[in-house]
Amino acid sequence: MNALGQRMVSAVLVVAFASLYQWHGGKAALFLSIMAFLMFTGGLLLHWFRPRRIHIQRKIHANRIEAGERVRVLVELEFDCRIPLLWIVLCENTPAGVHRKLIFPGTRRQFTYQYECSGLRRGVYRWDTGRLYWGDMFGWNTLSAETTGGTSLIVVPQATAWGKGDSAEFAAMIEGTLSERRNSQGNRSPEFREYQQGDPLGRIHWKSTAKMGKLQTFLPDTTDLASLGILVYEGASGYDVKQSEILDAPAFERVVRTAARWIHTAERDDISYHLWMEGGDKSYDAQDQWQHGPFHGDAENHGLDKLASARISKVQSVSLRTEMLSGLAGGSRIVVLTGKLDQALAEWVMSAIGSGYCVEVQLTEATRSGSADRSMNESRYDSFGLEQLRHNGVPVHVVTDHALSSLGKVEVTDVGA
Repeated sequence: MNALGQRMVSAVLVVAFASLYQWHGGKAALFLSIMAFLMFTGGLLLHWFRPRRIHIQRKIHANRIEAGERVRVLVELEFDCRIPLLWIVLCENTPAGVHRKLIFPGTRRQFTYQYECSGLRRGVYRWDTGRLYWGDMFGWNTLSAETTGGTSLIVVPQATAWGKGDSAEFAAMIEGTLSERRNSQGNRSPEFREYQQGDPLGRIHWKSTAKMGKLQTFLPDTTDLASLGILVYEGASGYDVKQSEILDAPAFERVVRTAARWIHTAERDDISYHLWMEGGDKSYDAQDQWQHGPFHGDAENHGLDKLASARISKVQSVSLRTEMLSGLAGGSRIVVLTGKLDQALAEWVMSAIGSGYCVEVQLTEATRSGSADRSMNESRYDSFGLEQLRHNGVPVHVVTDHALSSLGKVEVTDVGA
């Protein structure tokens, strides 16, 4: 019942008990009339002298956290009110659920308390508008006012470093890129480096190979520093999921987690990287900002923030364009992350190889050629597409062995008194 309904009921009770006393008399009717009048008067006072200029300020230790981390929120509440209040309840719509705080203010008008949100999945969250409730002793008259929200929080995927045996090719790429970076800053720059899987056979330096005893290849002929490209494929055809499972697909979560680990390692080792999503419609260019580290700089301009809002597209196959490679130096390595290979993605990989880039494909969904929910044409194309990529020197790895860690239950709890 709203405040107007409460006052109308109180007024009806006052009139009814006053009429009963006038008609019948008696101490009981008089008592009921007085109580109804006090209830009605108290409701009017709570309405006329209600809390005004309600101000809520939330302080968070960081506006960007990793998935699974606890975030502590310090709430500072301040308002003006001309009469003492017996109780107030502040309800906040937090990313982890509704948090209710009961306070007995009396004549106080400033309050501070804390609570924690835990178990949050990756995403971009914002506190919604809440409500502040107050009323009389028995709850006969309860009123409320809307409170402001707007506080934002970005939960990025877990970005831990690579462990032993995770990706030998990645370690070799890191070392090769750092070597190129150091050599480009020196007075003398070698013309070759150790062969890496995916390098074109036409760039093998045979004289140095004979001298070193290992395959050596020419450095790419470019004035720009080679960097890392990361493509997160969001097309629905890249994952064996139903429409209802798009927001919670393990294969896609592995893609996001793997991309976060590539970004984390690239930033740790000062390697410039480019992140592409939705076929290039949503991109992040770290050419000038990679040196800020994984948790520094503008929160809206960080590569991990893009991964926080990554979703499988409702479109079966997204449009991939080769124009998005224009900002990537020739000879750079590109990592393609997807659940499974589809035709559009395979064609894009072949185009990138033709442009002189070293491409590596990582699949987070095991190929199920005999699955009942996949057509024979899809299974046949998966095998043909993968064999075609391998034939052209593209490393293809399956990373389904990395289990997704449990983030626990999403909940909000009080901290302190």
